[in-house]
Amino acid sequence: GEDIRGYLSIMRGTEKPPAGADGKPVMPAPEYAWRRLTEANPFPSVMGRVCPAPCETGCNRNEVEDHVGINSVEHYLGEYAIANKLKFNKPAVASSGKKVAILGGGPAGLSCAYQLALKGHKVTIFDEHEFLGGMMRYGIPGFRTPRDVLDAEIQRILDLGVKTRLKTRVGADITMEQIRKEFQAVFLGLGAQAGRALPVADADNVSNVVTATSSL
Repeated sequence: GEDIRGYLSIMRGTEKPPAGADGKPVMPAPEYAWRRLTEANPFPSVMGRVCPAPCETGCNRNEVEDHVGINSVEHYLGEYAIANKLKFNKPAVASSGKKVAILGGGPAGLSCAYQLALKGHKVTIFDEHEFLGGMMRYGIPGFRTPRDVLDAEIQRILDLGVKTRLKTRVGADITMEQIRKEFQAVFLGLGAQAGRALPVADADNVSNVVTATSSL
């Protein structure tokens, strides 16, 4: 859902940021590109690090010279936003008065919370872990996605007024009946975490061979 062509055009200089009354750009080009990108995806710095980039393999620019480095641009824009402490603009719409519960604080739940908050809904994220992030935190190693980078991109979403209830397991600490009474809608972002076994004989029959997600 990202406007990839749009933010690449901004970074190339073929699309300019809008001008203010004084005729000067209202923001630098990288910020304008970042805001265009994050209309769909609030995690450009994480995405730029971990996406396997199948689009680059299939890019028709490979027939001419080399693929378009979308991951690199996305990574750069995410880092630019963190370095310059950019925040999401608060929604220009009035509060809808509707409350939505999001079960699961991973990339799906957080992205849903982001989009709902921009529409004026009151959002609460429930997660059984101590920290938000889901598989971005508990599945991807810290050397691949530094935790301060992940925390910065999550905090922007929370700054929109999104509330959290961490270390809260649905079915144990709170029931679905209680959630349905308090909220008008529920988004299930529980994930489907599963490890991949080693492709060797009898790997699933010994106790000292575990998957990367076995501790989740």
